[in-house]
Formats: sequence, structure tokens, C-alpha cells
Amino acid sequence: MARNRYFEDESSREGIDSQLLKRLLQFCKPYKKRFIACFGIMLCSVAVSLGGPLINKYLLNDVLMPATNWPLGVILICAMASVFILQPIINAFRDVAVSWLGQKIIFDIRRSLFTHLQRLTFKFYDDRPAGKILVRVTSYIDGLAWLLSSGIVQALCDVITLVGILVVLFCLNVKLTLVSVATVIPLMIFIVFFRRRLEKLRVNVRNKVSNRNAYTFENILGIKTTQAFNREKRNVDELERLNKELTEADIKMIRTSATLGPAVDFTYVVSTILLYLIGYQMVTGDMLTPGDLAAFTSYIARFWQPINSISFIYSQVVANMSNVEKIFETLDSEPDIEDAPGAIELPAVQGKVAFEHVSFGYDDDRLILKDVSFTAEPGQTIALVGPTGAGKTTIVNLLSRFYDPTEGRVTIDGYDIRDVTVKSLRAQVMAMMQESFVFSGNIMDNIRYGRPDATDEECIAAARSVYANIFIERLPNGYYTRVEEQGAGLSAGERQLLSFARIILADPKIIILDEATSAIDTRTEVLIQKALAELLKGRTSFVIAHRLSTIRSADNIMCIANQGIAEQGSHDELMARKGIYYELNLAQRKAV
Repeated sequence: MARNRYFEDESSREGIDSQLLKRLLQFCKPYKKRFIACFGIMLCSVAVSLGGPLINKYLLNDVLMPATNWPLGVILICAMASVFILQPIINAFRDVAVSWLGQKIIFDIRRSLFTHLQRLTFKFYDDRPAGKILVRVTSYIDGLAWLLSSGIVQALCDVITLVGILVVLFCLNVKLTLVSVATVIPLMIFIVFFRRRLEKLRVNVRNKVSNRNAYTFENILGIKTTQAFNREKRNVDELERLNKELTEADIKMIRTSATLGPAVDFTYVVSTILLYLIGYQMVTGDMLTPGDLAAFTSYIARFWQPINSISFIYSQVVANMSNVEKIFETLDSEPDIEDAPGAIELPAVQGKVAFEHVSFGYDDDRLILKDVSFTAEPGQTIALVGPTGAGKTTIVNLLSRFYDPTEGRVTIDGYDIRDVTVKSLRAQVMAMMQESFVFSGNIMDNIRYGRPDATDEECIAAARSVYANIFIERLPNGYYTRVEEQGAGLSAGERQLLSFARIILADPKIIILDEATSAIDTRTEVLIQKALAELLKGRTSFVIAHRLSTIRSADNIMCIANQGIAEQGSHDELMARKGIYYELNLAQRKAV
């Protein structure tokens, strides 16, 4: 799939997908009892609300009009007071119950989505901007909170309220009821035609929000580069353009959506006018009592409330449909790298690595590696050198099984790595990449990321083995000094030393170092090389380095070029051959 960029709208289906709704409602199943309780509370609220007009009817017909039967009047007034007292209390219980329910459901959805994101492979992230993935976990799910709690319960209660009001209205007067209900028909026709246009506009708004968020997230991550190249104004202009698109789409949607409210209000006004005209004639003709008319008008007013509510809930369903689609699209995305059926746990290995006729390309039409074969014996250090984009990182990514070969196979101690579980593979093959990521927390926590059950003493020992203790002990709180996201406040070299300590703590059998010493000064690098000399004994290591001085002692140096291994051998052998490796060394010496 082609990468979706920040300025490109994501495709979305139109309309309400019943299958997606069914899947969404599956998250409500564990809370069925809670839903029933909330529904019961709302039914009580509906019952109390519907009792008010009936009390008014009897108060007007049997107490006020004849001006007699004051004991009954006292009872009815007390009943009315009870309605006024009970209504807010019941509503408070309802609001707390449905809010708790909504948050629990949203928690489950967000946990499921985030858990699934941990399983997805590099290709999923390669095809989408990080900002568009982030918005699915945050705002898209947040938008469902009300819908999956209050919305569901409210919709059910609105239907019951409508049915209850209609039953009472027909009992009061059939003719007036038919006149009032007849005015709803034009409104329903309007809503049917109105719905499709609103759906398209809401999807467009969601896409524009996603585009803006993706661009904003990208620029926050790259703020240092932005300032270094004086790109602030251009970035602001681009964000202004995206915001303008969002604003225009939002205004268009609001204008369209705003027509629904007046349409409902107009229908209500027409219905009320007709009701009073006909009702007045019936009262003067002794066909209807004033109390019945008062109750009728009160119920008609309440009749439009659930219609408005259902219209709003429907609009929310439409608005969130594209969000639901994106959430389930993510949940349905299958990792490109999964355990094969019957995959076994990789046993403790010696560290023999073999590439057998391996070919690979990130795109179907362009190969990075073609028919690559080599063997690394246990304990050997293999250095990978060559021009940028030649395939050095691709080789170690295949070994870590971040990708699978297009052709051929990769084995460790004779085990095809596709036949073992990913977890057991990566427990024995660990990589330290060029970009060292430091998590928010303290220094100790970042080192312990390599082995969560490690003791403080083991973490300190790992730090000392790579001489990270030198800078750590200078920090205000030593190993318990807090660091912020991405290691703000630490130098690039210090961040890499932390990552180095982390991987040493994990104690893998096969180590991958992808430009792991690129940001470390020469003095520090000498110390690390001494530590590595002891660490790598008995372990197979793959080292990618542009600074060729760091890999002279490697057992085998492979020059990667032209989709394969152009030449390989020891430093002395390759220098004597005066090929690619010789030219690279010569170029670096001249550059110094």
C-alpha cells in the first residue's frame, strides 16, 4: 500500500455500517448488568417525568375548576412536589452511572487498540504518518465515550418515552393525537434526505482533523530541524492552510447540521398552533376538559424532546462512523510478521547465523538485496559497510525478523527464524539502533528496560561495563535522576550509552549494533570498545559503522553494494585487495 501522507485524506465508507455497529457493541457486552441498571434508572426518570402532566390534569379538573375537594388538592400538590424533588436526584444517579459505564468501555477499546498496535510490524507504521495513528488512539476513541454509554441508554429511553407519550395521548384524545403526529411525517422525510449530505460533510471534517494532527505531530518531533533551517514561517503557513481547510469543512458541516434544529422547532410550532386551534374548539364545544387540554399540550411539548434527542444521537452515530471504521481498520490490520502455525520456542543458541539465497525489497518492484548468502560462526564479529541505502540495515532487520525475506531464508543454529516464535527469537537477538530512544522516567528505569526483573545492582553493573556510570554519577540524583521524553537534557552520546547499557543488561546471544557509536566521542568510544571486547566473547555480533576505524578488528567485513555482498574479508585482506573497502578507507582519511 502507498504511504498515506499528512495532506491526503484517508478513504472512508459512507453511511452507517450495521456490521461495524455490531462489532462496536461487543465492547458493551461485559457491562450488560450495568446497562440494565442504567436503563432501570432512566425508566424511573421517564416514569416520574410522564406523571407530572397527569397530576396537573387532575389538579385542574378536580380541584381548581370546581374549587372543592381540597384534601385531594393537597395530595396532588405533594405528588407534584415529589416529582420536582425526585427528578434531579434520579438524573444525578443516571449521570454518574452512565459516565462510569462510558469510561470503562472506552478504556477497554483503547487498551485493545494499543495492545494491537504493539503487535503490528514496521510496514504498518511505514504506510501511515504517526500523527494519524495517534489520533485513532486518542480523539477518535474519545468521541465514542458518550455514544457508547449515555447515547445507547438515552436512545432506548427516548423510544420508550415516545411510546409512553403516544399511549397517554391516544387515551386522552384520539383526534388531537392524530393531528399532532401527522405533522411529524414531513419532518421524517426531511431527515431522510438530510442524512446523506451530513454524512459526507462529517467524514470530510474528520479527514481534515486527521491531516492537521498528523502535520502538527510531525513538526513537534522535528522542531530542532525546523529551527536549524529557519523553516518556522513555512511550517506555520502550511499549518494555516490545513487549518483553513478544516475550518471551511467544519463551517460547511455546521451550516448543514444547523438546519435540523430549526426544522424540528418549526414542526413543533406548527403542531402546537394546530393543537391549540382544534383544542379550543373542542373545549368550547364541551368535547374536552381544560385539564385534558393542558395535559395534552404538556405531553406534546415533551413529545418533541425525544425526537430532538434521537436526531442528535443519530447525527453522533453518523459523525463517529468514519472514526469507528478507522479504529476497526487498525484492529483488523494483521502483522506482516507473525508466529507460524506450530512455531516453536527458540532454544538457547550458540549464535551461528546463515543467510541462504536471501532476496528482499520494501517495494514489490525494487529489490534491496538479491540472492545474498553468507555464514557467521558463533562468536564472530561481522561488520557491514557500504554506501547509504545499500542494504546494511536491511540485513540486520531481516535477522531480527522485523521483515521476512522475499526469497530464501535466515537461520540461527540451523533453525529457520520463521519457524520459531518472534518473542523467543528477539530474546536472543537484540539490536541497538542508530537513534537511541530514551523513555520518560529515571535513568535506572531506562537501563532496566533491557530486563524488567533486573536488580538495581545489575543495572549499575551494566552501566559500568560501558562506562555510562561516569556521566550518570555526575547527575543530581545519579541513577534516579528523572529524564524527560526522548532524553531531553542528555547529549546524543549519553543517550546511546544508556541504550548500550540496556542491551548489555539483556545479555543476548546475538547483538546488532547499527551505528551504535556514531554519537560518542573518540575517548568514550575507546572505553566502550574495551568493554565490548569482553562482552562479545562467545557472542555473535553484527556491527554497522560508517567510521571504518571502529571495525578493523572484526572477524569478517562485508561490503554491501549492488544488491549484495560486493566483497568480504578481514581488514588486511580487503585493504590488500584495493577494492570498495580500500576506496572507502581512503576517502575517510582524506576527509579527516
